[in-house]
Amino acid sequence: MPEIQKYGGTWKLYEKEKLYQGELHINYEKRIIVLEILLPASEGNPVPRPPYKGKIPYICGTLFSGARILLYDCQTGREHSQVMSYTQQIIYANYAFWGLSVNFEEETESTKTIFDFGEIIEWSGLCNYQWKFADEGVSNLMWFQQDPVTFDLSENLEITFFPSQGSIGGDMYGKEIKANQHIFIEFTYKTPTTLDLIMEDALCIQYLIGLGVNQKVEIYKAQYCHSSMFMEFSKDDGTLEKVHRPADMIIGTGKIEPSQNTNRYDCLYTLDDIKGSDAFIKWRENYSMLKPVLDLYFTAFSKTAGTSEMLFLNLTQALETYHARFITDDAKVYLGRVDNVVHSFCQGNSNTAQWKNFLINEEQKKNTSRIYLRSRLADLVFANGILPFWPDGSSQSDYIRKIVDTRNYYTHYNPAKLDKAFTKVELPRVNSHLLTLLEYHLLILMGFDTDKVREKTVEKIRRIDDGYRIQEYINDIER
Repeated sequence: MPEIQKYGGTWKLYEKEKLYQGELHINYEKRIIVLEILLPASEGNPVPRPPYKGKIPYICGTLFSGARILLYDCQTGREHSQVMSYTQQIIYANYAFWGLSVNFEEETESTKTIFDFGEIIEWSGLCNYQWKFADEGVSNLMWFQQDPVTFDLSENLEITFFPSQGSIGGDMYGKEIKANQHIFIEFTYKTPTTLDLIMEDALCIQYLIGLGVNQKVEIYKAQYCHSSMFMEFSKDDGTLEKVHRPADMIIGTGKIEPSQNTNRYDCLYTLDDIKGSDAFIKWRENYSMLKPVLDLYFTAFSKTAGTSEMLFLNLTQALETYHARFITDDAKVYLGRVDNVVHSFCQGNSNTAQWKNFLINEEQKKNTSRIYLRSRLADLVFANGILPFWPDGSSQSDYIRKIVDTRNYYTHYNPAKLDKAFTKVELPRVNSHLLTLLEYHLLILMGFDTDKVREKTVEKIRRIDDGYRIQEYINDIER
């Protein structure tokens, strides 16, 4: 198949009645949808102007083959005019829907969309291939599936995870045959819903899965159902039954890095873990407040963070935002909180003053108008006395102080702060620490068992530190 598919046709731009000639270019691999329209010149209009500039909600196209396609969420690009000849305009679309044509924007709403998020099969545990051995050493490839799993994401939305075997392709007489399987997530709405809201709901589930598999989960493929797209079948009683058929939704938001398979034992949690607990309910309840934190968290698994320095700033901001939203953003309330958590942890023993000073240093005691980053980090590290975070090499107070000094060095540049900051070599290790600390609190917020989460956190910090020592130091193993 060519890298770019081209489709000629006529195009109705949003509310304009006039039809325009143009060619649609779709690059499926790079996820680019581009419409090139031509406006012919005339004696009365030697330099024709395009009908819109900027945002265009949708464009209805009828290809020369007779097929229909709707371009949605469009933005105009460059223009080029040849006097007394034509004007060319380039239009980019974020989405395209085969088979769809509408007269009003409200008609683009849908009640069902199906997403494929790629390599999440092992995380889901809903299907797998297995070899079954028969007589005389013969083995048969068998496909096993579990029942679909359904959640209510809102009063209007039900989502269902279900397995699909897919095709078994290749030359049936060849040495290799490829067997496919997929996990589809069906979003079913009680009332028609806009694509913008559907994509927001999809991101909520992408983040839920992505946190579990420790990577950014992208939309691999998508299909949609629309009230205008159905087939009719005759029933035994003579009446007709409408069966709505899904059609492909093309995504034009840019190339993605496909998700990779994550072994179940490397996951923070799996679908089995959340379907039998309150974790999904807590995720649904907290997601709107949690989203800015997750936006920052997932820069660690994409190319948008750019450098270790930028990722460090994102992660410190994520921890600060989490503390402000889910613990407290009131300094006076924080002081009272420290009294309570330290009293509960120490039960009046001799360490009380030590832990209070750890959570409230002299600088914070003098200022009750805001909570400092150092205090927020100390509170997250203390974690109500669970103390899941204890990297090698320095005391907790010194480590937190150095995080703050590093953040201040990058955000309020002062050469004098350089010696107090983590080096560029140390930053990847520190970033892994901060990710782990944030993951601990996200899992606790979702209601997972505190002791088990702490155990995983301590083990992960140990692996990070061991890996750093192996990579950055000479380790003599001879005895």
